[in-house]
Amino acid sequence: MRKYGAFFLLSILLLVFGLTVQTETAQAAVGDRATPYSAWTKHKFTYHEYSWENPKVVELQLIGLYKGEEANYIIQEENYFNETPSYDEEWILMGFNLKYVSGPEETLNASDVIWSGKSFYTTSGQKVSPIDTASFSNILEGVGEYDVELYPGGQSEVWYGILVKKTVGFPLIRIASGVNPSTYVTQYKWFSTNPSYKEPVVVAAPTTPKAASNSYNSNKINWTAASGVSGYEIYRSTSSTGTFTKVGTTTGTSFVDPSLTTGKVYYYKVRAYKTGTTTSYSSFTSVVNAKPTLTTPGSPKAASSSYNSVKTSWSAVSGASGYEVYRSTSSTGTYTSVGSTTSTSFNNSGLTTNKAYYYKIRAYRMVGTSKVYSGYSAVVSAKPIPSVPANFSVSRASSTSIKSTWNAVSGASGYEVYRAPSSTGTYSLVKNTTTPAFTNTGLITGTYFYKVRAYRTVGTTKVYSNWTTVLSVKP
Repeated sequence: MRKYGAFFLLSILLLVFGLTVQTETAQAAVGDRATPYSAWTKHKFTYHEYSWENPKVVELQLIGLYKGEEANYIIQEENYFNETPSYDEEWILMGFNLKYVSGPEETLNASDVIWSGKSFYTTSGQKVSPIDTASFSNILEGVGEYDVELYPGGQSEVWYGILVKKTVGFPLIRIASGVNPSTYVTQYKWFSTNPSYKEPVVVAAPTTPKAASNSYNSNKINWTAASGVSGYEIYRSTSSTGTFTKVGTTTGTSFVDPSLTTGKVYYYKVRAYKTGTTTSYSSFTSVVNAKPTLTTPGSPKAASSSYNSVKTSWSAVSGASGYEVYRSTSSTGTYTSVGSTTSTSFNNSGLTTNKAYYYKIRAYRMVGTSKVYSGYSAVVSAKPIPSVPANFSVSRASSTSIKSTWNAVSGASGYEVYRAPSSTGTYSLVKNTTTPAFTNTGLITGTYFYKVRAYRTVGTTKVYSNWTTVLSVKP
C-alpha cells in the first residue's frame, strides 16, 4: 500500500526545508468552514457522499505539506514532465495518512475521500480548480490519489500535488460526511491545511436556562452546569432579538442581575468559557426572560377591629411605594379596591356586624407616573364583631358584694357578666346590662371569678364580642 522509503525521505525533507508540522492534538472542533478541523490532527469521521452509498468510517491526518520552491523541487524530482509554475503560481504537495476504519467489505478509493478536482477550497469558500495535478513516478509512485485503494482495516499514505495560484494559500479540504435524509443534500466536514491553525476548543454549553424575578429591581438567572468549563458569561438585552450585552461572569450556575427597572422585561442568554492559552467559548443557551417584580405581601391577616370594621395587616415588601387592599363578600367573588396605604395595615370601616368579608392585598411601586404591581396575597377573612370590653376590673364593694367595671364598647347594645366559683368552673350569667358597670350583691365568703362580653343586637340576634380575661376577688 505504501511506497517503500517515501515516508522516511519526506520526513528528512521536512527537516531540510524547515516546515513545521502541527503535532499538538486539539480537541474536537466544529468542522464547518468558519471553524474547520485541523487536517494535521487525526480525525475519525463517517465518509458518505451519496444516499445510495454505504457509509464508511475513515480516519485522516495530514502528515506533510510543501509549497513554493520546496514543492517545486519535489514535484520535478517526481516527474520531469510536471509543469513548471509561472511567477504567480506554485505547487502544493500534500501527504495524508488515510485509514479505512470500518464499513462494508468494498473498495475505498483515496480519490473518493479527497479528489483534486473538487475537494480543495480557499478560506473564503471559493472552489480551487487546479491548473495541473502532479504525476508521481519516483518515491511517491503508487501513493497518488488514484493509486490508493483500501479495504476495512487498511491504511496508507496518499499524496496530492496541485498547481494553483499563489493566492490560494493553504487550502481548505471539503469532505462528504453525510446525506440529509429529507433533502438528500450532501453534508460536509471542513479541514484546514494551514500548519499554524489550531482548532477551536469545543466548550460544552450550559443547558436548561431559567430566569425569574428576584426582587423589585433584580432578576435571577440559573442553568444546568456544563462539564469541564472555567465559568459562565451572562448576556442581557431589552429585546429578544436585540443586542445582548455582557452583564456578568460567574463560576456558579446562577446569577443575580441587579439595579433593574421594576416591571420591565429583560432577556438573557448564557455561555460557558474555558481558559487556556486562549479563552474558548461555548454556544449560547436559548433566550429566557424575566421582569423584576415586587414580592407578594406575605403573612396577611384579618381581624375584627370593632362592630363595623375589620383590620388587615401584612409583611412589608421591599421596594414597595404602597399597598392596595381589595375586599369581597365571598372568597371567590368579585374583589373591589377599598383603599390604599403606605403602611402595612389597613382598617376597613362601615361594615355590617357579623358579616364575613374577604380580603387580599397587593403591593405597588411607582415607576415614573405608573404603578407596577406585585401579585395578590392569599385571601383572608374576618367578621366585624363588638370589641372586647377594655380595662375590665373587679373589686370588693362590701363583705357581701363585688363591683366590676369596664370601658364602654362602641356600637354595643349591652354587656353580659358571667361568674364562676373557680377559674375553670362553670360560668353563669349574673347580669345583662347596658351600662359598663355592675355590683354583684348577696355574696358569701369565698373567691369569685368574673368575665364580661359585649354584644350588639342585629335584628333579633345578639352578636357577641370575645371574652375579657378572667378576674377574681373576695367580698
